[in-house]
Amino acid sequence: MAKTRLTWEEVSQYEPITHDGRIWRHKGIYYLVTEEGGIATQRVVYELPEDFYRLFKKGERTLGDIHTKLRTGNWPLTEEEQRANIKQAITERPITLVNTSNYYNLFTEEELEKLIPIAEKQWIDWKGKLPECYVSPLKNKTKED
Repeated sequence: MAKTRLTWEEVSQYEPITHDGRIWRHKGIYYLVTEEGGIATQRVVYELPEDFYRLFKKGERTLGDIHTKLRTGNWPLTEEEQRANIKQAITERPITLVNTSNYYNLFTEEELEKLIPIAEKQWIDWKGKLPECYVSPLKNKTKED
């Protein structure tokens, strides 16, 4: 969704809806005012569809979520979707599991039993040997049993 041609100065004459000055209303139309840009940020104004405003009002979406949707056309990924994307990427390239143990929790024991040997083989093919500090999660599991 495109930015409007309205300026901050014009919108600031409208009815403020939020105390932080991010949502305004004029003649039944809602507007989201936000800052965009890197070092030199600028205030920009988006027309805010009423259904998006209702999602915000109900607490179902944050202003950040709505801003992302207005700016990119897509809702930001949920945590579950982000985890699924990471899991998919690691499944396609399991070598990551050798030096990134914090992803183990994304997988079941059965999945790790399949992926870890592939990951270790990929690492050895690449580097010649596993890292000195590497401890296979499969060996930890065996020791605990």
